[in-house]
Amino acid sequence: MSGINIDENKIVEAVMKALQGQISEADSSALAGALKAGDNPDDGELPDITAIPENDICLVDSPKNREAILRLKRTTPARTATGRIGDREKALIVFRKKAAHAGASDAVWDEADLSFAEANNIPVIESAAGNKEQYLMRPDLGVKVREEDMEVVKNRLKKNPDVQIILGEGQSNLAIQKGLPELYPALIQGLEANGIDYGTPVFVKYTRVGVGDYISDAVGAKISCVILGERPGLLSWNSLSVYLTYGAKPGILENSRTVISNINDDGVPYSEAGAYAADLIKKILAEKKSGSELVV
Repeated sequence: MSGINIDENKIVEAVMKALQGQISEADSSALAGALKAGDNPDDGELPDITAIPENDICLVDSPKNREAILRLKRTTPARTATGRIGDREKALIVFRKKAAHAGASDAVWDEADLSFAEANNIPVIESAAGNKEQYLMRPDLGVKVREEDMEVVKNRLKKNPDVQIILGEGQSNLAIQKGLPELYPALIQGLEANGIDYGTPVFVKYTRVGVGDYISDAVGAKISCVILGERPGLLSWNSLSVYLTYGAKPGILENSRTVISNINDDGVPYSEAGAYAADLIKKILAEKKSGSELVV
């Protein structure tokens, strides 16, 4: 077996041709269109199976009511009606899962995109983790600002604001690339409309939520507002979350945080989340509490 050369591209091409054979000429679904896109052998490219909407995939053999299955699929992003080949999943589903896993892995391992921070003149510092490997292996370092950057916190960030905004890639660089251009302006607009002092926003590489406790405590902010990319999964790897903590300081309990999560294209819209965060900050300032003590 060691002397056999295996061409993986030919294997994939053969599988895709087999899948195309399962699609009737009359089928106009997105699945059919994506698979038939590979009919031309001269284009040199296979169809992008990640572009097929999950709602269009029904691989159940000879379903009694295909339309009912598709209606059911439109109610959930979960992978349903995937069919089986014997005791295993069909090739298209396996490939889509592998592609989703690769996307999630890229979201975690990609270095932070600092273009948004640079375009908005936001200072950039780092957590004590120092690099991606340490960040993932040592969560305790991600909640602290590295020693040399504490000078930036003390000297460049405005003292005693109502809220200190901390941005960071967290565990999804893709999330901040996609979401910050919409969420951040909506947040700032809402804060300014309510006359709330948001001080000097800062971007922290290798961010954990707790880093906001150290920074907000150092500048004397009433509220810490941490916006970062969340850990990706196989269904979404571009989700942001906003963590709001009143009286943030190192060691504060996690139940002190008010959270807006699942901010993505298929969840809470980015701009809506920014506006809602501004409203929550106003409420937290008025009631002087957050987390489990705050009724929203």
